[in-house]
Amino acid sequence: MSDTTRDLVPPSLAALMAGRPADESVRDAVDGDTWLRRLPGVLDQLLAEQDLAVDGRPRHGQCAVVIPVLRRGAPAALKVSWPHAEAAHEHLALRAWDGSGAVRLLAADPARWALLLERLDPERDLGREPVLDACETVGRLHALLDRPAIARLGMASAWCGRIRERLTTSPPPVPPRVVDQGIHLATELAADPGVDARLVHSDLHDANVLRVPDPGTTRAGTVDGWLAIDPKPVAGELALAVAPLLWNRWDEAARAHNLRNHLRFRVDYACDAAGIDPARARAWTILRELDNAWWAAREPGGHDRITQAVAIIKAMRD
Repeated sequence: MSDTTRDLVPPSLAALMAGRPADESVRDAVDGDTWLRRLPGVLDQLLAEQDLAVDGRPRHGQCAVVIPVLRRGAPAALKVSWPHAEAAHEHLALRAWDGSGAVRLLAADPARWALLLERLDPERDLGREPVLDACETVGRLHALLDRPAIARLGMASAWCGRIRERLTTSPPPVPPRVVDQGIHLATELAADPGVDARLVHSDLHDANVLRVPDPGTTRAGTVDGWLAIDPKPVAGELALAVAPLLWNRWDEAARAHNLRNHLRFRVDYACDAAGIDPARARAWTILRELDNAWWAAREPGGHDRITQAVAIIKAMRD
């Protein structure tokens, strides 16, 4: 490996990945420390094989590095992910969307969990926009991304089954009536004939929407120059995808004079733009927040996340 590629692994990403156990549900499962040791060599190979030149400083999320590159003089972005279930089918969803509503996939190397993407502006995400305007933009993106589900994706009905099992056998520390409602919702939502019918970006929120570098250009398939990234795709229904708009930008929600009204406005703005039934979105949000609370109960320092989940659930209940 070269010193250059070693420098492309940000220390902050190394801190996030250190000690992370392998996700045994995917092929090529590897723990975080092993992935970090191998990453510079993988980057060396990808840069050489695809004739890419590094063109800026790397960025990262929770478990992937994104490097601005030039390919034959044209700007692009190289993304390499730690092998985990949520990233396993990202390339399939991006290929299906083909740049309409989402970042365009230029090339994929699934064996090395690598994607070459069109380059967007990493300094401009929806978090800079007023929160209700951002919710409307996300809703419009969901409408643009909406299309029949593709093969090989995890299904929302199976997701409901897993959540129902967790709530039944080891419920999180939330009010029992909320657990009972979650068990009911998991059963009811999974039974809907259309629950697995659509290709859905399950983690679409402000930080996962970036601006095209020059919104004044004729780049088709955007919503006012905005595109979705990092899809975490599922075969589901659009209503399940509203929930991330509530637990993100939580500091703004916490400052609201009336939390219930504020969160419901977020739901309504997104649903109106996407053509989603708000009641259905609220039901999915309750279920997803119960699952978040279940995971938080198993993590050190998860109490605040559980408290947040309960607050969101209360706001969503009729």
